[in-house]
Amino acid sequence: MASRNTLLAAAAMALVATAALLPATASKKTFTVGDDSGWDVGVDYNAWKSGKKFKVGDTLVFRPNNAGQDVVLVDEQSFQDCVSPDNAQVLSTGGAVAVKLGQSGQFFFICDAEGLCDAGMKLAINVK
Repeated sequence: MASRNTLLAAAAMALVATAALLPATASKKTFTVGDDSGWDVGVDYNAWKSGKKFKVGDTLVFRPNNAGQDVVLVDEQSFQDCVSPDNAQVLSTGGAVAVKLGQSGQFFFICDAEGLCDAGMKLAINVK
């Protein structure tokens, strides 16, 4: 039978080995778009994303402040023009939505409620 010290040493080594694996899983982050201001007019999303690094596996949480505010995933040109094409992916029609960033690349989100994208409810991010 192993001594108590041997068992404690083995347990400590197992804990250290497990802790070494944590940074890889803990590196995934959840970002609330706009922080406390949420997904709304009057939020500077360029300032909000400044300094943030979005990675594959991270999650964006959009929290619209009003029922008529949606979240639509669009292409770059639609983002620039503030239009939602017929084939755009509507992610939310007024409720909170979590969007997992499952691949690298550029992603463009707008609110296509009348005038809100033009008023600044749009977010472009680069995921690495």
